[in-house]
This record gives sequence, structure tokens and C-alpha cells, in this order.
Amino acid sequence: MLYSNMKIFALLLALMLFCPRESFADGQTPWRNSNIYGSVKDYSPDLRDDFYMNVNNDWIINARLKPGRAGNGSFYELQDEIDASLKALMHNKSLTGHDAELVQNLYSLWVDWDKRNKSGLGDLPELAKKIMNIKTLDELNKYFMSESSFNHGSFIAKFVIGLDNIDSESYNIELAPTGLSLRDSAEYKNMTSNGARVKKFSDSVASYMLKRLGLSDSEIERVLNLAFEFEGKIASHMMTINELESPEAIEKTYNPLSMQELRDKSQVFPYADILEAHKVNSKLMNLQEPEWLKALNELYNESNLESIKAYLLIDLAKSYITVIDEPAYREYQRLFNERYGITGTKSDEELATDYVHDNLAVPVSRLYIARHVSENTKREVKQIIQDTIKFYREMLKSEDWLSEETRSKAIEKLDAMRLNAAYPDKWHDYSGLEINASGSLLDAVEAIRNFNKRKFFYERINSQVDHDLWISDVVVVNAYYKPMENSINIIAGILSGDFYNPSMSYEEKLGGVGTVIGHEISHAFDTRGALFDKNGSMSSWWTEEDYKKFQARADRLIKYFSAMKVDNSGKNYNGALVQTESIADMAGVKSMLGIAANHEGFDYNKFFRSYARIWKVIYTPERVDFLVNVDVHALPYLRVNAILQQYEEFMKTYDIKPDNKMYLAPDERVAVW
Repeated sequence: MLYSNMKIFALLLALMLFCPRESFADGQTPWRNSNIYGSVKDYSPDLRDDFYMNVNNDWIINARLKPGRAGNGSFYELQDEIDASLKALMHNKSLTGHDAELVQNLYSLWVDWDKRNKSGLGDLPELAKKIMNIKTLDELNKYFMSESSFNHGSFIAKFVIGLDNIDSESYNIELAPTGLSLRDSAEYKNMTSNGARVKKFSDSVASYMLKRLGLSDSEIERVLNLAFEFEGKIASHMMTINELESPEAIEKTYNPLSMQELRDKSQVFPYADILEAHKVNSKLMNLQEPEWLKALNELYNESNLESIKAYLLIDLAKSYITVIDEPAYREYQRLFNERYGITGTKSDEELATDYVHDNLAVPVSRLYIARHVSENTKREVKQIIQDTIKFYREMLKSEDWLSEETRSKAIEKLDAMRLNAAYPDKWHDYSGLEINASGSLLDAVEAIRNFNKRKFFYERINSQVDHDLWISDVVVVNAYYKPMENSINIIAGILSGDFYNPSMSYEEKLGGVGTVIGHEISHAFDTRGALFDKNGSMSSWWTEEDYKKFQARADRLIKYFSAMKVDNSGKNYNGALVQTESIADMAGVKSMLGIAANHEGFDYNKFFRSYARIWKVIYTPERVDFLVNVDVHALPYLRVNAILQQYEEFMKTYDIKPDNKMYLAPDERVAVW
């Protein structure tokens, strides 16, 4: 996947790799971390010493962080371009049809502060009172079985719709662990600087909302302490982010069971009864973390009742802060900015556009596609995908470390891959959703919540996957591979800006969207993709010997990356966390170089510069710290320099010698594929 997270941050692509031979003699890379905003004003290196900074020097030196942003760069610029078009759609009264009505009604409700202020807290006080009035475990059980709990997400055990790992044509119910305010269970044992900032933000949001509900300072402190104490107890039995991102996690988190087996495993916490109360009678269910459920049953008792109530109250209260009145939203903005080191704020029109996009992705996408994406773009991108598939087929045939058995299975998987470009021909039906322009934003939130629950939850239980409905949101700058569908998805949002436009040279297109395509295809064959077959079902198609060879190649990458310092903070990268994305970044460049080799007169300079430009970015220091702790992608300056120095074509193009910092000796280059 290119990047995850909301549009504003959903920008990055995927990976990184290794650094030059001298890079770790002193435990540091040979390049400055030029992604930290304002850190390299006096830094103008030769391209042979720091290709990333040389290509992007003028932009990085002169770029500024826009109000309300923790970053800026190619992904951000393109998302801004798309969002400007979306904002125009929100205001275009000549648009007709149900999609336009939904989008424009929700937008008008978001920006109407007078109406929002009159609505105040809505039904939050009543919902909060239901939690606070619980006196016994039996009453808590009844609460969990009520519509109030299901509709408003106040829960300590989540159940969501997913795809079954073995029967990937069917939807299942994923029984997911308790949500943690610090996100990573490891933070509860050894809190990092990022964890401390996350806790401060979470506590501040909760404190503000609890104050609005009438709790005193002492009561708020008590609730915060109780909730965090409960999180700490349950977190010690949950997998960490590092563990969840490891290839082994795919099998560890697949534990199918029946309703009766769930009842047997969870005799204290009435999980099965709760599901049945909400009419969740799925033939397929998966318990992601058995140790977590075992611990929850041990913790689910009268002595922890107040702690569980505190957790639920905070979870509920925080979910309302962005959809009630203006004072609450402005306080959220202030706290969010403090969390990420952001100055200023986006305009209300921009924020409303983001909100509508996030909540009505299909209607927004359809309106955008009809006006901004041509069929020719879809055809050209599809052709690049097919050319890349052709290269991978030849590459797999030539990998001499693969046995014939594994090679055959890999090519079968490649040939079965679903190739989705730009936008789908079939969309989810939103005709059943109505948003009343004369109502309130809270009414609209409730209508969308109920629609999503019906259409994307209940209607999918015990049903088969419709692969023609392959995307909901095509106007976010991203691309991704879905292992359980064996599909690559190069969506319209990334088909502009530095990544692609029809007037680009062929070399620039390959350096932009081409490397994105190559990157995504490679995920089918990385340490996680290796565990899913051509149908997207969890089934290892490798011989045991071949997989050991593959993992040894990946382990070399992990060790090399883990020796790398991020910057002058002294913090090391986590090689295990970034391994799959690192494998994909290498393969993305390699596949395009393979295609280039068949084109006489190919301009490698244009190609490499295009690749470097898609990764131009600056972040606040706080954002960098966050990414290094939890992101499976490396920072962009390494995703250019450490990737490109792996290839002889790069060395030859710029006549890079051993005394240049971009140099890496052939025997020290690392290639998984």
C-alpha cells in the first residue's frame, strides 16, 4: 500500500531499503534527514552525494507548511488539487441527481455553525448517562446488548465485517481486540516520546468533553486514571504493532470459530450473547487475538466495573467532539495542532470538504470522475499495468533461487491478479441514503451511520464478495494491493500531479505512476503476500526450502535497516516494521528499469528525477517522530537515496564513484527480488 491514514496524511507510497557501505560506520546515514521542515536550509549537496536533496533542493528549501498541516509534498499538493475540485462540486448548484444532493446537503450542514451551536451536545448527555448509571455487571451486559451501544461504538470488544482468510470469496465477522488510546500495546510498557504526545492529546480531548458533560476536575481525573489503568491491563495481553506487521501475524490472527466455540471461550464476557442480541449470526467468524479474549474474561468482573465504564464513557465522549458545536470543534483543532506541531488551521470550507469526502466517498468519487478523469487515462494506466505484469512474469522465470514448484505457483498468482485502474465500472448503491438539508449535522451523522451499518455490515453477513465493487473512494492519493483479493488498485486520485499526466514523457510516467504500479504488484510476492494464493486465500504456495531462502533475503534487509539512525535524535529504524514495504519499493524501481531496458534511447535521467520528485516532502518534527514509531514506510529521503543506489543503471547514469555518498558496492547491494 502506498500510505495509509486520512487524505491529509494518506500520502506516502511504500518503502525503503539499504544505505551505503560507510553509512553505518558511525551509526548514521550519509545523508541529512531533509524531510524535517526547516532543517536543511544550508544544505545543497551534489547529486552524487545526495540525489534526493539535489533533485528536490529548491522545493524543500522554499516549501512551507500550509495552515493546519503537519506536512507538505507531492502527495499533499495533488490532494489539494483534488480537494479544490471537490470543493467546487460542493458549491456547484447546477449539479443535479441524488449524489449531488447528498454531498451538498452534508456540506451545508457542516458549515452551518448557527444550527450546530443550537444542536449543542445532541443526544450525547443521554448516552453518557446510560453508561454512568450502570451499577452492576448484569446491567453492563444489558448495555452491550442494546442498540445504544452498537450504534455509538462504545465497546470493549469490536466486531466488524471482513474477508475470510481461507474462503476469501466470503465475508466473515472479525472479532477484534479492545481499541487503545495509545494505538500500540507496546506503549503501555515503555512509553515513547510519541506515545507521550498521543496520551496528552487523548486525555485533553477526553477532559474537554467530560467537562462539557458536567464532570468536575476531580471526577475527570478519576475517570481518566481508571480508563488508562484498564487499557494497561488489557494491552499487556495484546499484540504490538511490530508483531501485527510481521508476516507471522497473518496466521496468528486467523482463528476461525463457531458461535458455540465463542461461547465456550468467553463464558464471563457474554460475547456470543451480544452478537446474537445484535442479530450477528455469521457462519464465518474469526477471533483475531485469543490471548486478548482470555484476558478480557479475567478482567470482566465487578472490581473492574468502574474502569470499564470509564473507558466506555471516554470512548463515547471523544467520538462527538468533531460533530457537535463550534467551541468543541475549535478546541479539537487546537489540540490536534499541538499534537502534530501544526500552526494555523485549514479553512472551514476545506474542513467541510474533507468531512464530506470521508463520509460520502462513493457519491463524491462519482461526481469527480464524471468531470475530471478520462477513459484515455484509464486505458493508458491499464497498459502500464499490463507491461509491468509482463516484466514480473519474466523476472519470476529468471530467479534462479526459486524451485520450479514455487516459480510455477508465483506465475499462476501473477496471471490471476485482478488489475483495477482509475475507477470501477460498478459502484455501491447509495439510493437508500437520505440527508435532510433542514435537519442537523447530528441527524446526518446518524443517517449515515445507520446506512453504513445496514449496507456494509448486515447485508454482507453470510454473503459472497462482489469483485466488481472493488473501491469506494477513488479520490484519495493512494494505491494498494489487496492480498485477500489478489488485486492491485491504482486509483484515480494518484493519476495526476507528479505521478502522472498525459503530457509527461514516457520516462517520467514510469518514474511516477509506473514505480507505484510495480510497487503494488510486488506485494503479492513479499513476506506477507507470500502467505496468500492466487485466489486470495491464506495458503502458502512456497516450498519450505524456498520460503527459508526468501526470509533469509528479507532478514538481511531487516538487519541492515535496523542499524540505520533516523536523524540526530539517535533513534534507530525498525527494520522488521518496514520490511514488506521495503521489498515493494525495490521491486517497483526494478520493474520499471526492466521495462526501460527494452526501449532504445530511454532517458534514465528523466526517469530517476521523476522518481525522486514523487517523494518530495517536509514534515513537522512531531510528525516525523510519529511516522518512525508506527509507519511501515520509511522516510522519503531514504526511499529515494537508499533505493536508487541499489541499481547499476543509477550508478552509470550519474557516473557515481566509490568516494561518492550515493555509492554502494555491488556486493553490498541487497535485492529480495
